[in-house]
Amino acid sequence: MELQKRVFELLEEITQVEKISVYDELAADLGLDSLGMITLLVALEDTFHIELDESDMDPLALQTVDDIVQLVEKYLHGGHI
Repeated sequence: MELQKRVFELLEEITQVEKISVYDELAADLGLDSLGMITLLVALEDTFHIELDESDMDPLALQTVDDIVQLVEKYLHGGHI
C-alpha cells in the first residue's frame, strides 16, 4: 500500500529507525517524544495535503504506527467531520 509506505518513509526520516512495522509503538519502539509527534503530524499534513482536526492530534490515541496509517486513511477517504 502506497500510503503505508509513505508513512513509513516519514517515520524513518524523523526517527532515524530503518525497519518500521505497523506494530511499532511510536514512543517505546521509535523513540518519538512530544516534539517528534508534532513534527510527524505536521509532516503528515504537508505530505498528504490534509488538515488534521485538533481532536485527532491526541498523543494518547496515537500509540502505534498503525494508528498513524489509519489516521491518514481517515482523512484521505473523507471519514473526518
